[in-house]
Amino acid sequence: MKILFLAILICSSFLFPSSSFASHVELKPCVEIAHCVREEWEVNNIEKPFEEIKTFIENTPRTEIVEIDGDYLHAEATSKWMKYVDDLEVSFLPESNILSIRSESRVGESDLGVNQKRVDLLKSKMF
Repeated sequence: MKILFLAILICSSFLFPSSSFASHVELKPCVEIAHCVREEWEVNNIEKPFEEIKTFIENTPRTEIVEIDGDYLHAEATSKWMKYVDDLEVSFLPESNILSIRSESRVGESDLGVNQKRVDLLKSKMF
């Protein structure tokens, strides 16, 4: 019985790929404020802002989109000198018309304001 259940589960993953389910991810809060920024912006229509953010990130040096799933985007930004990696996440919550942005350094106590600058630049391009 367990084998049958496992076989059905595996087969269903091929029939219904994860990208067909919009993820509507609520981004986790910042634990360490010194190297993390999280903001929420109200938007009327998500398609234009989400596409603009995606295009902006694709054209940002040393930044690579590593995941897009429905209304969720995850990118990695690598610093020029020390090669530190920061995570940039964007998520749209359609039930509330909220676009959430989160940028966090993976290492270190402080990011010297890099994540706030990244989010501010993104916001200036959007609004």
